[in-house]
Amino acid sequence: MTNVVVSAPITTKKVQRLYNFLSPIYDYLTRNENFSKKKGLEVADIKSGFVALEVAFGTGQIIIESALKVGKDGKVYGIDISPKMLDRSRKKVKKHALTTRVDLQLGDARKLPYTDEVFDVVFSSYMLDLIDTPDISKVLVEFKRVLKRKGRLVLVSLSKGESWYSNMKVYEWIYSKSPSLFGGCRPVLLRSFLEELGFQNVKRKFLMAGRIIPVEIVWGDKPK
Repeated sequence: MTNVVVSAPITTKKVQRLYNFLSPIYDYLTRNENFSKKKGLEVADIKSGFVALEVAFGTGQIIIESALKVGKDGKVYGIDISPKMLDRSRKKVKKHALTTRVDLQLGDARKLPYTDEVFDVVFSSYMLDLIDTPDISKVLVEFKRVLKRKGRLVLVSLSKGESWYSNMKVYEWIYSKSPSLFGGCRPVLLRSFLEELGFQNVKRKFLMAGRIIPVEIVWGDKPK
């Protein structure tokens, strides 16, 4: 499959406004994504004592599950561009009595506010399908920078397959006319990006979320 990814013209400010607006109903709108996110979390293989990062945590579903996995000796960090998503996630963390294990803040994936090589795992779902194609590598360089050696990067994204029902050609045409209609997301193919950045053991799992949405889980390990 060729690595053809259409451009994403939606601006960062527009993404922020859009997801602030969607935050009250986001869990309902994205209910078909839960399966793929949990499969991605299985690939992340977060263990007790790990220090993990989730970029674009949304309403905090994976943050909570990650915090339970790292245990009292670990820590989960999260960064998201939407103030209202941050507010909802902080409330969820407090409700689950996990505030000592979780640190959430506003920020942009293009410039992460963390030092080099601090995370055992970096996890991001349904975020790079919002990022314009020239910036994908910039974001992935940041992910690699903050990962420890041998740390794992796991990405879950809207994608496309090779069959007529999964090639997303109609979706991409509609997206080109109105990018905000689908929450600003378009199909991406990320495996070659990780390979070009030197990640090892790069793998891709393709699945149909809710039996109708083509999704890929792509992961790789930072070299020793």
